[in-house]
Formats: sequence, structure tokens, C-alpha cells
Amino acid sequence: MPIKAALRTSDVMRQAHARLRRGQLPVDLLDATIGRSWQRCLEHGLRPGRLPELPRLSGGELRDRRDAHRRLIELADPLVRRVADDLRGCQLLLAGPDATVLKSYGKRFVINDHFCIAPGINLDERWFGTNAPALAVIERAPVLVKSSEHLLFPDNPVSCVAAPLFDVGGDCLGLIDLTFAADHPRPEIFLRRVQQLTGALEQQLFRDHYQQRWVLQVHASLAELDGVACGLVAINDAGLILAVDPQAAQWLGREAASLIGQSIEALLGSAWGEMRRQCEGRSALLGLDLAGGQLVGRLNPPEAWQPATLDGEAGDSAPVVVPVTSLKPSPARGRALDDLVAGWPEALAREARRASRALAAGLPVLLQGETGTGKEQLARALHAGLGGLHDRNGPFVALNCAALPESLIEAELFGYGEGAFTGARKGGYGGRLVQANGGTLLLDEIGDMPLALQARLLRVLQERVVTPLGDHREVPIDCRVIAASHRDLEARVAAGDFREDLFYRLAGVVVELPTLSEQHQLAETIRHRWAALCRRHRRELALDEALCERLAAYDWPGNWRELEHCLEVALVGAEPELASLTLEALSPRWQRKLAGGLSLGRPNLAAQAVESDTQALRDLEQAHMRRTLEAHDGNVTAAARALGVSRSTLYRRLGH
Repeated sequence: MPIKAALRTSDVMRQAHARLRRGQLPVDLLDATIGRSWQRCLEHGLRPGRLPELPRLSGGELRDRRDAHRRLIELADPLVRRVADDLRGCQLLLAGPDATVLKSYGKRFVINDHFCIAPGINLDERWFGTNAPALAVIERAPVLVKSSEHLLFPDNPVSCVAAPLFDVGGDCLGLIDLTFAADHPRPEIFLRRVQQLTGALEQQLFRDHYQQRWVLQVHASLAELDGVACGLVAINDAGLILAVDPQAAQWLGREAASLIGQSIEALLGSAWGEMRRQCEGRSALLGLDLAGGQLVGRLNPPEAWQPATLDGEAGDSAPVVVPVTSLKPSPARGRALDDLVAGWPEALAREARRASRALAAGLPVLLQGETGTGKEQLARALHAGLGGLHDRNGPFVALNCAALPESLIEAELFGYGEGAFTGARKGGYGGRLVQANGGTLLLDEIGDMPLALQARLLRVLQERVVTPLGDHREVPIDCRVIAASHRDLEARVAAGDFREDLFYRLAGVVVELPTLSEQHQLAETIRHRWAALCRRHRRELALDEALCERLAAYDWPGNWRELEHCLEVALVGAEPELASLTLEALSPRWQRKLAGGLSLGRPNLAAQAVESDTQALRDLEQAHMRRTLEAHDGNVTAAARALGVSRSTLYRRLGH
């Protein structure tokens, strides 16, 4: 039989207190949580009107208690202060897991001449009776205690809400209480607000604990994906699930314990390597067919996750943003353009520097290159060259067009108005174009954008205004645009898969990134990258010079991404007692790959014959390319198009 919810009105509570004075426990009139509390209080000998002395810490004891809960205070204090400033007329309490008040913020309420809630007071139910902090600890859940539901204070002028704060191991770190005037018509607003507070802080704890891991956010609504109701899943580099928070377990429809240690591939049905490739160096949206329905996910690489934003609900206050610890910058973010292109063929390096000047003048830049050649790193270097710091050159906003389902990309790029669709965020969402105002927008993998959206993007870039979905307002935008793709966009245009007018709108300066094997001084680059990885992992391990030469001679079909993974896996997987990394210390797979790149003995005559034939073919091919280039008056783009190859391939095969 379903339990009937209690009517928590003042008339009902007057009846409850009248029955209590007659010696009856009015459980049928009380909320279940309040009823359990009243029963415990009566068992402790507490009665309305009997006001015992509250335990209070001395000044020295309070300092010691605060020192013991330093982690809780350092985490919660900045955010609670901001919320207290936002909710004027309320009192916020930060308490330890035993309901001892550590800090008080905002207005200080006096319940009567006997009780003033202040730091150092213990609000344990055994002597203070029914109250929100004590119940939050006991119930391990958010609670609301309305004015006359406080057993000892039938005429209490305040109501209060409280929620416990749990760490990633499920232990209670403390709690947050919010006290407000009893006549407020919508106390549930404050209950949601304190839940938002603790939810945001628990997300921050999750992020701090797993900042070196991949973090997947999940929710049913794109609009709520960055809110405190989203679920979080921590994943290691091998794609194994390390942790699942309660919200994620709810959205995924699985018990958290059953997911720990499982492969993320088995859960999502997608290759982990492909997901990592899409999200390398930045957060990226993913469409997830899970739990019998469509969910939205955002996969965040290590150290790149931004915690949630709180929506200000009470009054007309502005949203409160969770304070974010400064994230460590990506190595590419601070690399000068000249350093980035130091090993490039001179003609391509010259184009990259030309692109820097063009971007500064407001012209668009198109980056073309194979997967893993560092298109986003170059885009960040071009952006950094505009001023060096974000407060001088505006924000850098990246959108991976290949990582988004067609149903999401339009809302993510152009934004949407309030009520544009079910679950749309209150107040709407500006979109990436608006976020990039005054800065740089990177449209990564632009070649995978659907044709219908290409037409709309072209119109936005031409008119410099964006109209969010479901909204009639035109929002002016002013941002520099960098587009990037591993596809040959001119070939896509010829095939009818990419709009010609959009291509020419984006191709102000075209930079073709060289593959890793085309770059000069690769051995020196590998040494620098190895030293950086050793610093990151706090490992002192020399790189054998012979191995470094083999690494530099390898073709690297996966480019920078393959090299980075090879080096990092070799470092973290090396035996602790190893002093120098040699070829023999690598996995058998990499030993075979690298041994095949150099001669290990005198080749037989058949091998020599094959090599001779191969060289002859190369000479014929090069001669044909040179004749084609001469026929087009030295125009590399026209010659490459006639030969059916990219410009970078033509440069490479001609030895430029």
C-alpha cells in the first residue's frame, strides 16, 4: 500500500503539536523523516519547551576542529561565500560530519534568547532535537525541516535545509545548511539550491581525484550536461572504468559496483581508441545509445574537465559558477609558432607564418593534414600569436564537427533560445560561435559537417550574426575562424560533399601540415618530448641513443599521436630498476616495427634487386612530378591537383 505524503502546512503542524502534548506521537501527520526524528528525540527525553545547554567548543577547540577539517573548508568556503552573497537574508552553515558548525555565512538568525546558531555549536539531534543538519547526517540525504517541525521550537521563526557532502569513497566530509525565514512561500527552492551546492562540490572532488584520468559526463539532455545532475564516469588510459558516481549509475541504468573494472567499450559499444582520437587534447560531445534511450555524453581528456555551473533560482540573482582550480596549460598552448614549425619543410613553415599574419588581420585559415599531425596544436599556436594570453587575444573555442551527432551539432554551434526544445536550459544557450566572441573559433574536422549546416554556417560567417534555434534574435559575433580537416576538402567539393562557396570562404590561407616522417630534426624532437614525459610522470629514465635513432627513422603512420602513445607507454611500462630505455625493453610489437626500419645485416641479392627496382620507380615518379610542375608554371596547387595528390605529398616526393 503506498504511503500517503504528509501535508506540511502550519495547520497540520498545530494539530501534530496538540496531539504530542496529549502524549501521542502524531506519525500519521508528519513527513516520514520528521516522524522518525521526533520518535528518536522523545526516546532521548527531549520535549518541547525543555531547552538543554548546547555543547560549544572553545576558541582553541574550534581552531583545532577547523584544522582537522581543512580539506572540507578549503573546498567549500569559496563557493558557499558566493552563494551567501547571492542569497541575502539567509544564513549558511558549513558543518563537520558530526553536525558541529565550523563556519557561518550571511545573516545570523537568533531562534530565541537562548539559542543563536554560531560556529562551535554542535547540532546533534540528542540535545538540539529535530534539525536539518542532524537529519542530513542521519539520513545521508538532503532534508527540509520547516519551522514548527523543529520539535523543541513549535514557534520557530526559521526553516532550514541541509545536505551531506560525500567524497569519492562515499564517506561524509561534512554538510551544508541553509536557514531562511519561516514564511518563505517556496522552501523547496532552497532545498534544490543546497543540493546544487553539494552536487557541484562532489563533482569538484571527483575531478580533483581523477584529474589525471578521462572523465565521461552523461545526461539525457544536452542542456543539462554541464549541470550538477549530470553523471560522471572515470576511465583509465586502457579504457577501464575506475569510478561511477550515483548520478551516472542512474543515467546508465546500472549499479555502480557492476561497472567498476569493466571496459568502456562494452558499455558504449564504440572503440575506445576511436573515442580517444576524437577527444585528444579537448573535450568532445558524443551521442550514446544507452539504457534503452539516447543519452548525451562529453568525454574529457585528463586535466581538461570544467566542473558544473549552478543556476541561481532564488530571487533575481545571477548564476553562481563553481570556482575552478587553474588547469595546467596544454604544452601546445604555450609553444611559440616558430618552435612548432621548426622541423617543417621551409615552404610549409612559411605558409604557417603567413597564416599567423592572416589570422591577425581577420582572415580565415584552413588547416589540412593527416590525422595526428597536430592541427589543433597549430591552431592554438596561431591563436596564442595574436596576443599570447587569453585576456589579450580572447577565448579559444574548439568544436569537433566529427564527434557530434547531426542532431546535436546545430544546437552546440549556433545555440538555442529558452524553450526551443524539451529540456532546453532556462535562459537558452549561446553556442560555440557566441562563446568565441572576441577570440578564435576552431572548426575541427569541418569536412564532416552535414551539408545543411554548411549552408547555415556560410550565412553566419558572411553576415557575422547568429540566430539561435527557436529564437528570432540576431546575435552579432566577432571572432576569427580556423577550420581544420584531415580530408581533402577540394576533392570533397568536386564530389559534391562540401559546399564550394563555404570552402572558398574558409580557405583564406591554406596550411598543409607535414606528416611526422617529413619533419627535420625528428631525433631532437623525440629527446625533448621524452624529457617532458619523464617530468610529467616523475621518472628518471634515459633514452638510449640507438633507440632514439630508430624512432626517428620510423615512418609513423599515426603521426604525433602514435609517437606520443609509443613513448608514454614505454615510459610507464618500463621496469622500476631500468636505467636506460633500449629497444629490448619495448614490447615485442614495437621491437618488430622498429627493427624493420633499419638494416640488421647484409641483405640478400633478392632484397637488393627489389630495392633497386623500387628506387627506379621512385626516380620515374619524381621525374613525372617535376614535368607536371613545370607544365603548370611552378604552381604547386595546380600540379598536385593534376597528379591527384595533396600539396604536402608533392612537396615530400620532390624532396622539398
